[in-house]
Amino acid sequence: MLTGDSPTIADSFMAVARRIRHTHMNALEPFGLNPSQSRALHVLAREGQPMRLRALADRLRIVARSATDIVDSLEAAALVIREPDPQDRRAVLVSLTDSGRTQLDAIDSARRAVATELFDTLDAEDREQLARILDKITAAW
Repeated sequence: MLTGDSPTIADSFMAVARRIRHTHMNALEPFGLNPSQSRALHVLAREGQPMRLRALADRLRIVARSATDIVDSLEAAALVIREPDPQDRRAVLVSLTDSGRTQLDAIDSARRAVATELFDTLDAEDREQLARILDKITAAW
């Protein structure tokens, strides 16, 4: 265990997380998106079918009003569409447009390039070990 003025594991982890966030934000800049908008596109893509706005907010772990703001901006960019829910006319369904899917593919390509830049300093064994450790931490949460 590190002590004194030496960084703790958590400090080192947070420094790496800040660098990843910063480089991802830079990678998203050409697309005119922020990380919250990108996350929303990814959630919609993983769902594979239209989602209620409330379910999207829950998946993003944000309040419904914030999800509405995100969807408003994505809809203005023609990346998502809103449709009435045929099973509940008070509810709205959100889904990706073809343009949204294309944009998401480009975003994923940019994110892969960032990941390559960040983690290629590690050899294959170190990357495997890091992935195993992160999976273990994630599973325990």
